[in-house]
Amino acid sequence: MRLLCRIKPLCFSMLAVIAPCLASAEPRPEHMVYLRAIDPGIEQDIRYASAHNFTGHPLDGYEAAECLLSLDAAKALARVQTALRTQGYGLKVFDCYRPSRAVADMGRFATQPGDPRKAEFYPRVDKQDFWRLGYVARVSNHSKGGTVDLTLTGPEALPAQTWSPSAVQVDCAAPYVQRWHDGAVDMGTGFDCFDERAHTDSSTINATARANRQRLGNAMQKEGFSGYSKEWWHFTYTGNDALKNVMDFPITPQALDTSNQLIVVTTKNWTDVQGTAQRYKRQGKTFQKYGAPFPVVVGKSGLAWGKGLGVVDQREGPVKREGDGKAPAGLFKLGTAFGYDSTADTRLPYLPLTSTTECVDDSHSKRYNELVDGSTIARDWNSSEHMRRDDDMYRQGIVIEHNTPASADAGSCIFFHIWRAPTSPTLGCTAMDPADIARLFSWLDPRQSPLLVQLPEAEYEHFRERWNLPQR
Repeated sequence: MRLLCRIKPLCFSMLAVIAPCLASAEPRPEHMVYLRAIDPGIEQDIRYASAHNFTGHPLDGYEAAECLLSLDAAKALARVQTALRTQGYGLKVFDCYRPSRAVADMGRFATQPGDPRKAEFYPRVDKQDFWRLGYVARVSNHSKGGTVDLTLTGPEALPAQTWSPSAVQVDCAAPYVQRWHDGAVDMGTGFDCFDERAHTDSSTINATARANRQRLGNAMQKEGFSGYSKEWWHFTYTGNDALKNVMDFPITPQALDTSNQLIVVTTKNWTDVQGTAQRYKRQGKTFQKYGAPFPVVVGKSGLAWGKGLGVVDQREGPVKREGDGKAPAGLFKLGTAFGYDSTADTRLPYLPLTSTTECVDDSHSKRYNELVDGSTIARDWNSSEHMRRDDDMYRQGIVIEHNTPASADAGSCIFFHIWRAPTSPTLGCTAMDPADIARLFSWLDPRQSPLLVQLPEAEYEHFRERWNLPQR
């Protein structure tokens, strides 16, 4: 019998240096907001939350790939996006608020041996010259909440590539079609390119890139942002003189701020197939246990870093690959409930399964990672999971939004569902006793923004304080 949950692979500025003097976490000030909450249409590729930056590692303080800005700067940026949309263009941000601990991390890198990403980001520069050449400053405006690094998207942009540590390094100042495809139009160089061609008014770039820089610069200037001569991507909001204080609070996932229901699943290690789940309910600013813990099983090969909210760049441990039999680790929203019965005792959106209900796992399909009625939709897929099974394992289930919206080959059809047996793992889902999933059905409330945190125990402890997660 075919096992469950076939998983596709996860193909997963001004710079500054100050002393690492702020070690403890600060609370997020009220005037600092998530850009997604102001304008979710602005694309984000937060490079310092990943290893795809000039240091070759995620920077200290970037616990989630999220853009935070002061409220007025975020609103001004949303106005820029609106104006550009009328011209067929848009924005993609690479960095926004930067904790001062991350600035210190940059400083340490610039003074220590090793150049893991030199070939891409600074092939013609010695990193000891970062300060002299103006690519590094002693204090970063990014840490004050009004500075953003960004680029321009548009109809002539090449599709964005999915970065992995094995990606071949290409000179950031190479011709547009050769260098890393970040989903932007030709801006003359890539982001964080320490090269004279990245200077805003460089005369060595082509006419198309100069026009794109001018378009971006004019749109930003109209809403109160000033540029920086050494970096075409770097802009600081000038409409609020009060943005003077350097901050050091860590960047954490947005969803945890608004969630009132939490399910925590932990395993002993990356390869363990059995785990424990615990429900939590928010009480004020903290989460309190709700009900008793219960056993679960995960993928037959354990866990691996998956695509969740505010994608966490893996510190250590495996990364999901094609056919690896691993369940995704990270932070995830919970979506539609489904089952064999026509109705269910749940406040979640509910989908009764029929003989034609399928979950599409063909990454070439426009319906990839969607539950569809195969009898009413034009088929463009060659592979899918038929949801109305001959056993009870999908009699009750809940979608884990592991890859929503879907990116090709990033994983599909991940659910909570009924286990085959207490020791029988899945190929990527999280399964449990029928009584336990029935309790989740009746308890979960979409108005409470429920979330799943699924991690090995050591990783959970690493992120617990940074994300303000409850003690297990």
